[in-house]
Amino acid sequence: MKNIYEILKGIGIEIPAEKKDAFDAEWKENYRTKAEYDKAVEKRDEYKASLDKVQGELEGFKDIDVAELKNQVSTLTTQLQEEKTARAKDAALVELKKNVDTFLSGKKFVNPITQAALRKSLMEELDKDTAKGKSIADIFTGLITDAEGKQMENILVDEEQQKREQNKAQFTNPLNKGGGTVTKVTREEFLKMGDAERILLKQNDPDTWAALTGRR
Repeated sequence: MKNIYEILKGIGIEIPAEKKDAFDAEWKENYRTKAEYDKAVEKRDEYKASLDKVQGELEGFKDIDVAELKNQVSTLTTQLQEEKTARAKDAALVELKKNVDTFLSGKKFVNPITQAALRKSLMEELDKDTAKGKSIADIFTGLITDAEGKQMENILVDEEQQKREQNKAQFTNPLNKGGGTVTKVTREEFLKMGDAERILLKQNDPDTWAALTGRR
């Protein structure tokens, strides 16, 4: 492809060397080569095609109620947040049940029905706003004690009473109790016996007598 100087020279016009720089600046500022022109036309066509496409897509939205669309987006956003909140609450409930079961596993209830009722009450109390800042142990204690702070009966097994029962000795003949009745005797009761009662115990139940006196 000929440059502009060759074209001008071909028609009898020659640019002096000292004016070529100024001429170059002028024609490059105001004119483009065919290649540049073709490229500009191609880019223009691309822009026009893109514009036509966008206008076509916008045409499909002309009948859409924008306000209704915004309401739908708002509703979906709210539902999504509610779902997230519900999942978080379910996860917290599972963790709470686990902690309650772990806590109650160390307690001895008088029967399974009482245990189930206390577990239900404990879960309900822990779900209240008033439970904030309180431990499971604090709330449990509040459920099993009366207004004076004493533990209510028939909820937890009295382990001290159980130990006393287990530590009682037994012999089968009466100590002024009537024939054949099994009588449990603690060491405290043994110490309160008279000589006659102790002799009777030794005769009828030498093993118990030996356990209480440490002698044979």
